[in-house]
Amino acid sequence: MRSFLFGGIIMAGSIRDLENGRWELRISNGYDENHKQRRLTKRIKASSKRQAQKALDEWNILLAHKPQDVLDNKITFGQLVQIWDRRHNSKLSAATKIGDRSRLEKRILPRFWGIKLKKVTPELILDFVKELRQDGMNENTGGILSATSIYAHYKVISQVLNKAVEWGYMTENPCYKIPRNERPRPEYHQHPIFNESELKAFLKKVDGLKDTPTNVKHQLMFYIALLTGTRKAELGALTWDRIDFQEKAIYVDKAVQFAKGANRDFGKPKTKSSIRKLYLDDRIVKLLKKHKYYQELYLNRHGYSNPKHIVFLAVRRSGGELKPVSANCFYIWLSKFAKENSFSHITVHSLRHMAATYALNCGASLTSVQTMLGHTNIRTTSIYLHDTDDQRKAAAAILTRNFDKMRGEE
Repeated sequence: MRSFLFGGIIMAGSIRDLENGRWELRISNGYDENHKQRRLTKRIKASSKRQAQKALDEWNILLAHKPQDVLDNKITFGQLVQIWDRRHNSKLSAATKIGDRSRLEKRILPRFWGIKLKKVTPELILDFVKELRQDGMNENTGGILSATSIYAHYKVISQVLNKAVEWGYMTENPCYKIPRNERPRPEYHQHPIFNESELKAFLKKVDGLKDTPTNVKHQLMFYIALLTGTRKAELGALTWDRIDFQEKAIYVDKAVQFAKGANRDFGKPKTKSSIRKLYLDDRIVKLLKKHKYYQELYLNRHGYSNPKHIVFLAVRRSGGELKPVSANCFYIWLSKFAKENSFSHITVHSLRHMAATYALNCGASLTSVQTMLGHTNIRTTSIYLHDTDDQRKAAAAILTRNFDKMRGEE
């Protein structure tokens, strides 16, 4: 057992080996009005006893700076959210920040605001999930919320409670006590993509566009998205100083904040893994140079400056300042172009899915595709992979050849 002296108060602490790399940390927190010892416990993963002791020391230091109402577990979920919003959520991207706050204000906080953290149980969270599944919860349609929307609410609760554990307000996240088969799950819908024959025909149509400044801009956005799998927010934030013409590469290190109510400006990309270097081909490099030439003509003609070196500028200025293209700019052109040329509907995100699918089909490794897309988790990358008709035919042909060999027909 260890003893720690903080502000004249001695807090005794100990660790217990739960085996398989799991440890329980225990800290004495004085005595209650009935003279019974109050104890705080926390379970962690540690590779050794020494690492567990270090975690105990760090937890004691953290607790030494907590007010007594926190140590007595009197803090409410609403108070925790206020701390979480200030310490964590405020540092996230505008889209994530606004989305999380919207879910909290509309549905989560009205249900959990005054509840003490120690009373936020798995059963309470599951009851809330059941409420979300009721008819009429969707204000826009009057119907039910989608499984993905329900999962997003659950995810925010879990993230808030994760920080509560990390900051020493709770010993464990009650979400983790919910059986896996009862936890909400998102229903990811794969974006439509072109099969090989459709893509071949679409490329021919894009290549055939007349040489105008607007067409060159759209060709360039299309080819960069298709070749590199960049997100629309990353594409909008591309700047000339992040393009290496000699090495034929672009550096993705920022994203446009497209969230409703936020200024259209640059911010951090989605994750740390989103900061990456992507390679281009000769066609894109040629289009970049042509687009740069047209852009400089436009700026000189109107007497504008482009201090942020934005590659894809909006046509109209905002507050006297040139801004990146809007979220819908490229989508509107792509959707209209596909419809006018009798192709099936695709989205900007479809190009990201096609980049992943065709890269893998052409022999790229799954980890290379993961890096290209800027994914932290390779499981996320697997969502982007599609089977094409050509793949299925090839698989059937391989099996046929093998079965014929078994029959002795070859």
